[in-house]
Parts: sequence; structure tokens; C-alpha cells
Amino acid sequence: MTVAEYKAGNIGIRKSLDLGTPSEVSFCIQLAAASMTHLSRTNIFSCFLCLGLAALFTSNDSWSQSDLMPVCPGANIDPNPAFPELGQDPEFVVWHNLSSLGKNCVIQIQTAAQMTVAVAAHFTHSGTVGDIAAKIGEVSAIEDLTYWSVTDKDWRRLFSKAIALDSPDTKSVRSDFTAQEVLSGDVMYVAQNDTRSWGLNLYSYRTIDSSPRHLVFHSENLSPIKLGPVTLFEPLGTQSIVFVTQVSKSLWSYYSLAV
Repeated sequence: MTVAEYKAGNIGIRKSLDLGTPSEVSFCIQLAAASMTHLSRTNIFSCFLCLGLAALFTSNDSWSQSDLMPVCPGANIDPNPAFPELGQDPEFVVWHNLSSLGKNCVIQIQTAAQMTVAVAAHFTHSGTVGDIAAKIGEVSAIEDLTYWSVTDKDWRRLFSKAIALDSPDTKSVRSDFTAQEVLSGDVMYVAQNDTRSWGLNLYSYRTIDSSPRHLVFHSENLSPIKLGPVTLFEPLGTQSIVFVTQVSKSLWSYYSLAV
């Protein structure tokens, strides 16, 4: 696997997936759609991570690209990409060398981003924002997430370790976060060891805004992400923002932007 193949990102967690063609990405689309329907089975953000990473791992010209900058959802703001109809595959767009973001996206780009991915989708969920926050807080649950490796021609675990922390010290291991902690707006610390990079990678999670019908969640890396002696991402080199909004009783929208 080359450094270029490792370039990735969604929800601020940069992981390695051996994906590069539309047929391979369709697996992640199906996984993401399934996770939206069954929130109790897995962490929804981990599955859309899979989809976002699938887009980022390829430079294939067949992926949707836009001359318009990403626009994040908000009151009276139509996002780019637009939300698909319920039951349709998520929409995603890839930008190269993007130097600024559209309305309401919260993330600040300091230098031109080599690659940026936005994902828009609808999903059904009969629960509450609190239930979604509880799934975000279940950090250890993503150790069960697997993906099909084209390189290895076998199923692999995406994370060999995922732990919640009390502080940026990776030794300050604690239990998973509660929904109340996720919704508090306080910074949460998470360490993850994916099965491609070397060592524990440290991230911060924080809910930027929440209401009974809405959740905005930000994450970024706090430690370097390395592949052997090569530093792939410097601290604060990757970040993402996720918007989850209740549209009707059981219909929700999902929008994520990874830089």
C-alpha cells in the first residue's frame, strides 16, 4: 500500500480501505445504508466513514466532482451535494485542491486541501437525537466493524483498537461516552489503532450544536498519523463535520464533510 492509497478521511478519522472502483465503493454504500436502518447494530458514523474513505482512496475520474464549493445544510440553505430521496444511494462529491468552503460548514481551511469529500443521505430512525448521540459515544463498538480488502482478498477489521479517554493522554482509558456527554459540547478524546497505520491515533470529538431534532458533530486528529517512518498527516491535519437532522417523525438527513 502506498502513501497515496492511504489518503483518506470522513468524520475526522483517517483510515485505510483498499477501495478504488465504483463496484468496490458500492459495498460501503450498502453498509452505510444498512447502518442507517439499524442504529442499534453499529456506529452510523463509522459506516459513513467507510463511504467517505472509499471516495477519498480513488482518483478515478468517474467519481462525481463539482465546480461549486461544498455547502453544508442549515436553515433555508440547500446543501451541495443535495440530499437524495429516501432509499436511494447516498450522494457524494469529491473536490481537489479546495481552498475555501461554502456556507455553514464550520471547518476552516488553512491551506488548500488536496482532497475534500461531502456525503449526503437520508435514513430512517424511530428514536431520538439522544439515541444517535449514544451510538456516537460507543467508541469501543467500532472494533467490530469489518471491510472487504481488495489487496488481501479477505475481510479485515477496520480497527484493532478503539478506546475512549479522559484526556489527551492515551493511558487515561475510560468507559465509552454516554449520550449526555456527547451532547454536552465538551471535548472528548478517542484513541484508535486501525489495521493499516502504525500505533494509536489520537482524535478529539465535540458536539458543536444540538437540539431535540438536530446534531452537529466535529472531529479532528490530535496526533500524527504514520505509516512506518512516513508521516501521512500532521496533528490537526484532518478534520470533519457531520450534520444529522430530523426531517419528519422517522426520516432523518445526514451530511458529512471531510477535509
